[in-house]
Amino acid sequence: MRISKVAARRFLAERHLLLPPRSLPAGRGSVLALVERLGSLQFDPVDLAGRSHEIVCHARIDGFEPRWVDELLYATVPAKRALIEQYNGVLVIIPTNELPYYRRPADRRRERFWSDGTYKKLKPWADTVMQRITAEGALSAADFGPSKLVDWSWGPTPAYRAALEMLANSGLLFLARREGSIRWFDLAERLVPRNVLERRVSEEEQIEHTFLARHRDLGLASANGVWVQNDWPLKRKELVSRLTARGALDEIEIEGLDGVWRIPGAERFALEAAVRATTGTRTAVADPNAVALLSPLDPLIHDRKRLEALYNFHYRWEIYTPERKREYGPYTLPIHAGDRFVGRIQLRRDKGDKHGGGAALVID
Repeated sequence: MRISKVAARRFLAERHLLLPPRSLPAGRGSVLALVERLGSLQFDPVDLAGRSHEIVCHARIDGFEPRWVDELLYATVPAKRALIEQYNGVLVIIPTNELPYYRRPADRRRERFWSDGTYKKLKPWADTVMQRITAEGALSAADFGPSKLVDWSWGPTPAYRAALEMLANSGLLFLARREGSIRWFDLAERLVPRNVLERRVSEEEQIEHTFLARHRDLGLASANGVWVQNDWPLKRKELVSRLTARGALDEIEIEGLDGVWRIPGAERFALEAAVRATTGTRTAVADPNAVALLSPLDPLIHDRKRLEALYNFHYRWEIYTPERKREYGPYTLPIHAGDRFVGRIQLRRDKGDKHGGGAALVID
């Protein structure tokens, strides 16, 4: 199947629930529906105009309130904890019932901690952490008081904090809640439904699911647009061959662009509808109110090469760029309207401003 760039943009706008934006009804049920649709939402703690996943939700859910996400992420009753944080290359929010497909990274880290001596080095503090959390419930690093510094990921770290992170990264503890930069951890069985914890799927199933989840996230991926981890026993070519043979992935071409592109197989009818809707047109009709500000980590703009190829829009998140090299500002959000990007807005916190914000608009 060969489609136009216009049809591709139309498909992506509808796939990412931006045509129109804020089309999901108010309520935490829409948060869960959005995460299930996209596969995951990337988590980032930076909070200027809201955290990244909150901006993603705000663009798609009417009257969005951040507490809806927190109620699903940090529910104290396991059966109500419908979302959970996990690593899929980066820290993401996923549906809790998909957790069995994301156990491999934690299993690998646990094996590494045991084999490279990390666990032995941190065992005195790790034992105390497990004993106290078992007896007292969710605790943060601050609850353990001072401890000696040990070598850890980003440099010398208090031993109790390192032990907590090791146990969490190994899947032995889970995040109970977070407030700002403070995280509380608890036993997995107190946070995750038993049937989810006890379910085991094969390594190959986990890898296939993760690979497909990244296609769900993008909606439309270039041939090499989905990241494949180096330690996967299944490589990209084999994964693509298996999944296309089963109909889980579908390959297409886009006029004016090189190579093969892929969509989740379940999206074939939606893509065909986008083609019909754009036949003979140059752009999707944009309601003047159908404008959305997108997070720097929004799934629609994850693939910066695709962004330039399909939209002729260059975007770089400059929060980690030295000030002298910034073109716009540290927290600039792209503006999406219809099926195009029409500008960007730079958000900032003004010192002394009790309302905590300011903005500069740039129309491209």
